[in-house]
Amino acid sequence: MTEQGGSEELSRRTLFLRALTGIGAAFAAAVAIPVIGFGSAPFWRSKAPISLLSHAVTPALRSSGWTSAGNLDDFKVGEPRFVSLSREVVDGWVKGQEQVACYVLRVGDAEAIAYDHHCTHLGCPLAWSGGAKRFLCPCHGGAFDAAGKVVAGPPPRPMLTYATKIESGEIMVGSLEVGA
Repeated sequence: MTEQGGSEELSRRTLFLRALTGIGAAFAAAVAIPVIGFGSAPFWRSKAPISLLSHAVTPALRSSGWTSAGNLDDFKVGEPRFVSLSREVVDGWVKGQEQVACYVLRVGDAEAIAYDHHCTHLGCPLAWSGGAKRFLCPCHGGAFDAAGKVVAGPPPRPMLTYATKIESGEIMVGSLEVGA
């Protein structure tokens, strides 16, 4: 302050230091706010269970119609076969045909299981190895037995299955089942 009671003049050095402090505070806030939000997310996040089949999943996998995978007599017991199915899909007002691939395993005289052909780790396509009697993931070394259970690698859960039924000697494949 000056002797006459007026305000003091702001020097260039003081202005520069205050501006630099303000910019530093803005950068600190830009880093701290996301870090605090990420660290506190478990406390304010929704407690609802995560849905496996969200709307991000392609409509072909969410479709609930029944599609024939072939005649039951064409499948050998205990030997999975890769089958490509053409399914009717309704996505909003758009209707069409989509291709869905799965492995169909005939378990007995009148029973079959259809497995999704994607690994439960990161979704890589699985291949059946007849010699090893395993479904093998080429990406990360995951392996599943003929029953779809994890036997090696990083997959966190068994293979996903489709609803199946036998109708007039045909293996019918339905929607992807969530529970396992």
